[in-house]
Amino acid sequence: MKHIALVGILTFAFHAGASTPNTKEAVLVGDDIEILGTNFGNGNPMLFWDDVKSSFDPQQQNEAVVPTSANHKWKNNTNSYGKPFHFTESEDTKSHRKSVFYEATAKSTFLMEPNYQPQDSQRKRLFVSWWYKPSMDPSTDGGSNKFIRIWDNSSGYGTRISWTQMHLTCGEKVHWGRWNGQVNEWNHHMIDVDLEKKSTRTWINGQLIHDLACEKDPGYPNLPLHVRLLGFEHNLNLFQNMTTALTDIYIASSPARVEISEDSRWTPAMKKEILPIKSWTDNKIVVGFHDGLVKTSGKTYLYVINHDEKVNAQGVLLSCPSCPKSPLTP
Repeated sequence: MKHIALVGILTFAFHAGASTPNTKEAVLVGDDIEILGTNFGNGNPMLFWDDVKSSFDPQQQNEAVVPTSANHKWKNNTNSYGKPFHFTESEDTKSHRKSVFYEATAKSTFLMEPNYQPQDSQRKRLFVSWWYKPSMDPSTDGGSNKFIRIWDNSSGYGTRISWTQMHLTCGEKVHWGRWNGQVNEWNHHMIDVDLEKKSTRTWINGQLIHDLACEKDPGYPNLPLHVRLLGFEHNLNLFQNMTTALTDIYIASSPARVEISEDSRWTPAMKKEILPIKSWTDNKIVVGFHDGLVKTSGKTYLYVINHDEKVNAQGVLLSCPSCPKSPLTP
């Protein structure tokens, strides 16, 4: 088995008051990256990961409807006026290699309630990252059309956060800011809800779009936040032929995450991928190597973002000149 060494120091603290981590080594073992060191802090922040292909049965036909239940990735696949989300297998992926993603063409294209075990840490904190590709500009018409809803009370009476094509809302509070992504391209959406700091922020392709003062509904102090829906919820005739595509959905109890990029210096807008976390302990982090925008054929740099959003500004180079190319490389 070939190992690829990552040499460098990752300076981050997983939570306030923790010692500065000392990263001694990171190796690529198969398709996993093992990051070894001390003082990482304990606790895996990742709650949910959906790269779509892990839910796809190769025996299924292309355009098979995404299955939903308490035993699948999603509880509901809601669409009132057309096809629900289905699997599309093609080369129209971020990597331009043949794989699968979610796609739907109709009104009200969204998936509801991802299945994961809520944690106490989610009462005031939730971080969500996903990739979204629309066939039309979602800002071309009126309405309040949701990319994501985040609630605590499933009845809808409680904390209600909605990111739409024109604003971010939290209860009666509003922050205006229109969608500025690219049509017919994959766009990276992120939202960080931190009700302890009374802040909710969104980004599109690394650009900050919203920063809204937001508080948890005092009537539901102990209910964890959860993703109510994800996609593009609308009821406008203009969008009835609009195609919505989704992939690589990451949900966490904080912004703590591991990213890879072809850029050697970290910037919010750099081309990057968030990697699925398999385990996170005080002296070892294991993440899966995910095939997407960032390929193994060139120089690849590793970044760790902690709970407090601190990151190693200088990337840690992934290199192994004597090793064969990864099977993920074309």
